[in-house]
Amino acid sequence: MKNFKSGMIFTGIGVYSNFLVQLIVNMVLSRILTPKEYGVVAIMQVFIVFFAMMVEAGMGPAIIQSKNLNSRKVSILFNYSIIIAVIFSISFGLFGYVLSYIYDNKIYIVLAWVQSISVLFNGINVVPTALLNKNKKFKAVNFSVVTGNIIAALVGIPSALLGAGVYSLIFSSISVSFVSLCLNSYFIKIKLTKEFDLKPMKEILEFSVNQFGFNFINYFSRNADNMLVGKFMGATALANYNKAYQLLMMPNTLFLGIINPVLQPVLSEYQDDVVYIKKTYYNIIHFLALFGVPLSVFLFFSSEEIIMIMFGNQWRMAISPFAILSLTVWCQLTISSTGAIVQARNQPRLVLKNGLVSASILVSSIIIGISFNSLVVLSGILSFGFLLNFFVGFYRVVHFTLDSRMKEFLKEFISPFCLGVILFIALTCSQQFQISSLLVRFIMKIIITAIIMGGYIFSTKEKEYLKGILSK
Repeated sequence: MKNFKSGMIFTGIGVYSNFLVQLIVNMVLSRILTPKEYGVVAIMQVFIVFFAMMVEAGMGPAIIQSKNLNSRKVSILFNYSIIIAVIFSISFGLFGYVLSYIYDNKIYIVLAWVQSISVLFNGINVVPTALLNKNKKFKAVNFSVVTGNIIAALVGIPSALLGAGVYSLIFSSISVSFVSLCLNSYFIKIKLTKEFDLKPMKEILEFSVNQFGFNFINYFSRNADNMLVGKFMGATALANYNKAYQLLMMPNTLFLGIINPVLQPVLSEYQDDVVYIKKTYYNIIHFLALFGVPLSVFLFFSSEEIIMIMFGNQWRMAISPFAILSLTVWCQLTISSTGAIVQARNQPRLVLKNGLVSASILVSSIIIGISFNSLVVLSGILSFGFLLNFFVGFYRVVHFTLDSRMKEFLKEFISPFCLGVILFIALTCSQQFQISSLLVRFIMKIIITAIIMGGYIFSTKEKEYLKGILSK
């Protein structure tokens, strides 16, 4: 618990400062760049995430989980990661020609070659980052992230102001990957070697292959909507949908960005103690639900204010999709934590199987939604898919990983949903006040939410629960 809390503190500093920097950059660039320009970059981002996943190849989590790696084996793995990084960097540059053909825009050719630089840096950074996490050096990891994003802001915003357009976002991405690589390499100091022995690769192969398979499947299930919206509904529609989806994922970043990086490195030491892991995980789920359910309600009622204040009037089309998707924030927060727990229990094959089940649900929802050619309908059907995925995904984790039952698991949601219902009623009543100012309405909803949540927590057993968590 000491390692877990320490990791969360340093990871929290990194995540929240990173979030603040990215939010400022996003707000500034959203007023400089058009939705169409953002749409072009959104399409690029879909595939840069794919190549980042390919270049990582499941090696990071496998290194964290492995108990038999010495400095020699690490050096050999680092050699292989460099080779893989070079191969996929060149591949991404060439992939720009494919994107140019699919989306009928030659700008992707140049963008892909420029962006391939960040693919190279991210690939080389896989082993140093995994070693820092394995050794629980969360302070160093997050220092690299924060520094990288500050420099990215100093590069991206002036570039956009000087007329660099979509390239300003690409330059920011390269800056983050380069700075992170340099700092992580400094902190971990991997000894270089000329050896290319295959034995270290074989030792992590099973875990790595299954993790890679999960990442591959999860990627397509999470990005099929972006690819299909961009292809069939155009770059402007994609930009608005992408804005809504980015906001939907922000709570994941703010909460799970702190918890998930710490869960596997810490709990992997207790991989055979299912009782301890279950107790710890159920506490985490309760915490996520306690804040996730009321947050879903708040975001639903505040969707217009958030979009308009943060990004401006040109993003009005993103309001309705965001309002609908925001109702599933609690689903996203909780289900996204399952991967780290299954990894910590050293069940790589189950990680892959869970990914297949989740992908079949989400991709089916996306295909059905796209066929209606409406962002609002797509958001509604996808939200139903998220809810279905929540129940199916957790049934598998609770049953196969935690040796528990859904009835025991779902008890953790009773109190959070009581809070959510109370807040829903309060915010519904607040809609009766006709206030023209977006900012005043937003502040009023924040105050109401804070009062309801604070009052509920301090007047129920949740107060003792939070005290117990913080005192451990």
